[in-house]
Amino acid sequence: MKWGAIILTAWLMAGCAPRQRLDLDTFYAHQPRSILVVPVVNESPEVTAQSVFISTISRPLAERGYYVFPVYLTDMILRDFGLVEAGHIHQMPVDRFFELFGADAVLFVTIKDWSTKYLVVASSVVVTMEYVLKDTKTGLVLWENQQTYTHDSGGGGHPIAMMVAAAINALVTDYLPLARQANFMAFAPPKGLPAGPYHPEYKKDHERF
Repeated sequence: MKWGAIILTAWLMAGCAPRQRLDLDTFYAHQPRSILVVPVVNESPEVTAQSVFISTISRPLAERGYYVFPVYLTDMILRDFGLVEAGHIHQMPVDRFFELFGADAVLFVTIKDWSTKYLVVASSVVVTMEYVLKDTKTGLVLWENQQTYTHDSGGGGHPIAMMVAAAINALVTDYLPLARQANFMAFAPPKGLPAGPYHPEYKKDHERF
């Protein structure tokens, strides 16, 4: 078979392939209205990552149309019950969160990377988070995602200018807006968190995908 025929056959097969459907059946079967965000597991070496990240999570969730339990109040209540270690909290039976807070769903976040990679003439500040949303009555995973956001240094084409830009980027980059952007990208359509009941696009994700 000639190359032209092979390419044409492959193109036709690709055109006939069914479009991948975003599976939201489980999500809409439970229709969460309220989300509890528990303390974040930090797998990065940066000790301040958890406290910086947690301050950026509520707004994008609320903007997607959900009631979000205040994260600092959640942390205080968990501490009152002796639940301090994030890793231990992530291993708890999820129905415990319904008992304590009455939340429809609980969001577990793990910081996979929160670092600066410095390569003399260039540097990259990287944040990577893993998100898992579970139903508090059944323990079923309703939605999950992993998001990375990278901020690279720039400095024109001159090596000295590039070295200076890389050093500045590595030293003074603020992680807060990077975490905000990662959250925005993780929750945004079409592959992000489906719109909640307080959002005008509620259930349209299901119709679209």
